[in-house]
Amino acid sequence: MLLNKEQIHSIQNKKTTYVKNFVSLEREYDFNLISNLLEENTDNIFTRALTDREHLKHIYVLKNVVNTLKEFKFFFDFLFKLFKFKPNPKDDIDIYFSLISQVGYPHKDIENVFIIGLKGKTVYRVFDEDTNNYEINKGDMIFIPSNVKHKAIGITPRIIASIGFYGEMNG
Repeated sequence: MLLNKEQIHSIQNKKTTYVKNFVSLEREYDFNLISNLLEENTDNIFTRALTDREHLKHIYVLKNVVNTLKEFKFFFDFLFKLFKFKPNPKDDIDIYFSLISQVGYPHKDIENVFIIGLKGKTVYRVFDEDTNNYEINKGDMIFIPSNVKHKAIGITPRIIASIGFYGEMNG
């Protein structure tokens, strides 16, 4: 995983931070993997469909997947320790995916979010001091601080890991 000093400093200062090629992912993240995660972890993965009322499109979420794949646990531990987050029982990783190209609603998260592209192309439009678009592909990452308005624009079918930390950074 690659973060330079400027990127670390930017995240510590709660600035939206884009990291091209954050991690080299060898595993093929596809919809067969999603299906397997659902089958093998029925007790600790919760799903929900986020429905767009206008177009009846769905963005699906697998909740609480931090312990399902070793790389998810590694990402979580790396970011947790590097930025010295205060532990919170709600800290976790969720997988968001969509089967078609579509646009999500603008929203703010109450937690600090690190988003890692696993498959496909997603543009994150972030509305902080300026409006900026960040293209996330496999292995890219974006940090979006809590309470910063943003939306996801799925250019292709996509899978992303969303690592959320509710506690404050101590580092």
